[in-house]
Amino acid sequence: MFKHIMVPVDLHMPASVKKALDVAADFAKNHSSRVTLVHVTDQQVKRGHTVGPSGDELADLASKMAAQTGARVEGLPVYSVDVGSEIDSILPRTAKELEVDLVVMGTHMPGILDYVFSSHASHLVLHSEASVFVVR
Repeated sequence: MFKHIMVPVDLHMPASVKKALDVAADFAKNHSSRVTLVHVTDQQVKRGHTVGPSGDELADLASKMAAQTGARVEGLPVYSVDVGSEIDSILPRTAKELEVDLVVMGTHMPGILDYVFSSHASHLVLHSEASVFVVR
């Protein structure tokens, strides 16, 4: 059913990332899916790898998930000059470019501002061609 799963990963929000990774791991096991962990970063990216500690963290997450699921798991850093303002356009575009069937994304409980300004997860739900599973 789901051949390719994308998981947007914010390395600064480990609780929501962990939940999303657990859900994606279950989907990957049950559907023999491959998984791409996408980390949008303002750090320099060379040959598909982030230069610096976040690149190592992303590679470690991919390795652990591959060992846990037996699935093919890749880490993909995507460079952005301004992560906060560009992430809403980057995630749907990346999902389309990767031709994913499913995006599994962690999010936080909505605060008062989320009712005025939508979260990244709600923007992705509205603008992605793939199915989106949002995990709290």
